[in-house]
Amino acid sequence: MKKRIVLLYGNTGGGHRSAAQAIAQGIQILYPATYDIRLVDGLSNVPFLINAFTETYPMWVNHARMLYALGFHASNNRRRIIALRNVLEPLSEKTADAIVNDNPADVYVSCHLLFNQSIPMALRRRNIQTPFIHVVTDLVSGHVAHYVTDADHLIVPTEEARTEAIKNLVPEEKISVTGQPIAPDFARRVVNGSATRRELNLDKRMTVLLIGGGDGMGRLEVTARQIALSGLPLQLVVVCGRNQTVKENLEFLNPRVPMRIFGFVNNIPELMGAADVIVTKAGPGTICEAFVAGLPIILYDAVPGQEEGNVDYVVNSGAGVWCPTPWAVLKQLKQWLADPFALDLARQASARLAQPDSALEIARIVHRFAQVMPDKQMSR
Repeated sequence: MKKRIVLLYGNTGGGHRSAAQAIAQGIQILYPATYDIRLVDGLSNVPFLINAFTETYPMWVNHARMLYALGFHASNNRRRIIALRNVLEPLSEKTADAIVNDNPADVYVSCHLLFNQSIPMALRRRNIQTPFIHVVTDLVSGHVAHYVTDADHLIVPTEEARTEAIKNLVPEEKISVTGQPIAPDFARRVVNGSATRRELNLDKRMTVLLIGGGDGMGRLEVTARQIALSGLPLQLVVVCGRNQTVKENLEFLNPRVPMRIFGFVNNIPELMGAADVIVTKAGPGTICEAFVAGLPIILYDAVPGQEEGNVDYVVNSGAGVWCPTPWAVLKQLKQWLADPFALDLARQASARLAQPDSALEIARIVHRFAQVMPDKQMSR
C-alpha cells in the first residue's frame, strides 16, 4: 500500500493553495507512483469565529487595512500567540480531530499557520507518531505563529525567515531553507513567452504585466487606470484574478496604451515570459515567480505586516522598487524606459534570487520523513 502525504492549506488568498500544489507536483515528479498525495483545505469547515476571518480575508485586506494591521501586530508576539492559541483551542479541537480522522497520513505538510498547533495536538491526543512539517509561506516578516516548536520540521524560504524561526526558539537542526515553493515546471513554461507575445499581438514595446494576486487585491484597478491612460510607449497586460468587478471596470476604459485584460488565468508563467516588467503587490509567490522569470519588479502594494518584509527583500537586493502610489509606478516606468541599463541591472538582480527547484527540494525533505515511518502507519 502506498504511503500517504496530506498537504494542508487554506483559501486565505491564493498563496497557500499554490504552495501546496507546487509541493505536490514536486513529489509526483521525483517519486512517481510512490505516494498517495492528498490536498486538503483544512479551513473549509472551521468554527464560526475562525471562518468569519478566513472567509472575509480579501475584504480585510482591501477595505479594512488599519484594523487588519492592528490585529496582525497585536498578535505578532510569542507570548500573545500562546495565549490566543489557548483561547482558540477549544474551538479548533473538533476540526483538527476531524482532519486527522478523515485524512490519515504518513506525513502531514502544512502550508498555513493555523494548523501549526491544532494538528500536532490532535496527533498527540491519539498517540499517533506521524511527522508534521510546516512550510512557511512568507519570505521575511511572517507572523510568529509560523515559527512553531510543535512541528517536527520547519521549511522556510529565506535566511531571514530562518533567523526569525531561531529567535522564536525553533532548534536550528529542525529548519531547512529551500526558497518559496513554486511550480516545478514554472521555469520551463517561462521560455514560451515569445509565443505568448505573438498570441496576444504584442509588439516590441516594453510589456508591463500588472497582477494583484489570485483575488485581484489591493490598488490593482487604480494602478491599471493610471498606466493605461498614461500614453507611455509601452503595452499593458492586466490580470485581475477573481476580482470580476475590477475586470469589468477596466473593460469600460478607453486606454491610451495597448491593453489586454484577463480574469483568473492559468498561464502566469507564459505571461511573465512575455513581459519585460512586472507590477504587483508584494505577495511572496508572485515575487519568487518573477525572480524565476528574471523580471524587474515594481511593488505597488503590500498587505500590512506579513508582506512588508517582502518589500525590503526585493528593494535591498536591487531586484525592484517600492512604488506605493500609481503616480510613483508611472514615474518608475518612465525612468526605466529612459534608462535601459538600470532596467537590465534590476533584471539581473531579480534572476540571481531565483530558486526554480524549491518545490523539488521540499519534496525531498518530505520524502525523507515519509521513509522513516513504518509501513503499517496507514493501517491505524
